[in-house]
Amino acid sequence: MMIRTSTTRAPSGARSGCGRSFARLSKATRRDQEAACDDARSRRDVFLSLTAGFLGIGACSGEDGPLRSIAIAAAEEELLPVKSLPKGAKQTQTQEVLDLIKDGVKMHVTEDYRSCLQLALLDALSYDKDAKSGGANGSIANFPEELKALGLEGSLKTAVDQIRKAKEHAEKASAFPLELSMADAIVFAAYYKVRSNFIGQIVDKAKDQTSANIILQGYGNDFPPPPLGRLDATAPDAAAPTLTTAALVDRALAAGLTAGNVSALAACFPTGGLEEVENEMRTLNKKFGFYVKSNQQSRETVTQTNYQIDFSNAFSKLSTLGAKFDVERYYHPIPKQGLPKKL
Repeated sequence: MMIRTSTTRAPSGARSGCGRSFARLSKATRRDQEAACDDARSRRDVFLSLTAGFLGIGACSGEDGPLRSIAIAAAEEELLPVKSLPKGAKQTQTQEVLDLIKDGVKMHVTEDYRSCLQLALLDALSYDKDAKSGGANGSIANFPEELKALGLEGSLKTAVDQIRKAKEHAEKASAFPLELSMADAIVFAAYYKVRSNFIGQIVDKAKDQTSANIILQGYGNDFPPPPLGRLDATAPDAAAPTLTTAALVDRALAAGLTAGNVSALAACFPTGGLEEVENEMRTLNKKFGFYVKSNQQSRETVTQTNYQIDFSNAFSKLSTLGAKFDVERYYHPIPKQGLPKKL
């Protein structure tokens, strides 16, 4: 058994309806809103067609068949809308999306786990707590000028391209219409890559594979996935962080992370190797000195429990900085037939 994970209920934001007035919106915003409406309609058509087929109504396959309106009405009556999905159905659908992302990452992302972590860190640290702008919104990948401004286009562009391929793989493999945000793709590429690295480090310290399996099954560290449902930015974030360890630490602290969080996330910093970054952190103040020493000592143990759990908590917090969520756009209606009836 691998490191245990638990599916957490992801936060969900208000969903934009197709009937919203576009009068006060910019042209770019209108295009985004209209695209969302088109996507919603396409998803609706798929589910209505599936449900109509389930009911044995084949006449809805024609564009304007004489029985199409009847078929659609019957299908809608038999579908439970997303807003009414029970908790169990939402958890199941969330896990289905995560499994698709995991498969895409496994197949397409070959860059080192630290490259994925660096993208996740830089994307999140664009968050300005006072201005309430920036954050984990995918802009680091969707707007190439951000990486270029940081001077990291050469070192991280491959990771961006591979994560985008993993995203596209997940979308194509889905049985239902799915359009992942790049923000989610970055976060979960980093999550699955570092999770695999953590498992590998435990296995490498075990005497043999049998011992490793016993350790993972009995003492594996809990590393639950971060919440799902981030929305992508529609424009590049305003200010790029300064690429020094001290400046990134200050930025992270200003965004709401603690010294313990930041120390645990040293592997995410693009300013040097892990030990080099930790040694720079150690000189900042006594708090950082304490946490760095604790993390290094924990990594020397077989299970690395303190370090891996502290990293997990810090990464989950990092991945939500400034993020806006709408997880329901990943959900789909389900047939009412077979659901338990209320007493």
